Amino acid sequence: MTTQNKMHPEVTVPSARRSATDGPSAIEGGEAGSGLETKLRQLVDDGKGRATQWKGEFLGVIREKPIQSLLVATAVGALIGLLVGRRR
Repeated sequence: MTTQNKMHPEVTVPSARRSATDGPSAIEGGEAGSGLETKLRQLVDDGKGRATQWKGEFLGVIREKPIQSLLVATAVGALIGLLVGRRR
């Protein structure tokens, strides 16, 4: 079961609902969707790798300059507090 994309009518998207007659999906059946699934997994793995790398760099900066990091975090927290407090 598919539905048309409202922004791009030429693109059909699988709907969230599946009827009993739909059968297994392409991903479950290992059919034509396997290339797309492989590419999606690769993108997810790349994103996880980048996030891990950024986390390591971020923690490294905090270890090198703990006082400066604490002051920056305090300033950002105070700024957010002021902005949120004014809305109420």
